[in-house]
Amino acid sequence: MYISTKTGYALRAMIELALTDDEQPLSITELASRQQLPSKYLERLFSLLKKSELVKSRKGTNGGYLLARNADTITLQDVMHAVEESHYYTYCRHNKIDAEYCQGISCHLRGFWDRIGTDLESYFSNINLQSIINKYIRGDHEANLFE
Repeated sequence: MYISTKTGYALRAMIELALTDDEQPLSITELASRQQLPSKYLERLFSLLKKSELVKSRKGTNGGYLLARNADTITLQDVMHAVEESHYYTYCRHNKIDAEYCQGISCHLRGFWDRIGTDLESYFSNINLQSIINKYIRGDHEANLFE
């Protein structure tokens, strides 16, 4: 399994927002600088994150982006769904047209692949930004990743 650059960059930027004062928005330029990410790429990602209501923007001289919700209510699954074109983790779930066949041959593993996809969705939806911050940014090794 591979977590894409889109998800990785979006997650890094969202965590940066979560670590910043709630009332102080961060510009794309500031986020890009702090995380050493390409600003044009972040602009595209933040357009998707805003559309998914994970971030909100403020206009003006001190404008920028803020989290739209508390960090403990935004899951890794939310971020992935916002920035990825496909939300499927296995071939069979992605290719529902003729899912009982894999590349033209009969496949009896559909239930197996569906179960893996469901388990991955559950796993990602149980990890929130705050738990990532607590365990990996603040170094609280006793913190539960699944809050």
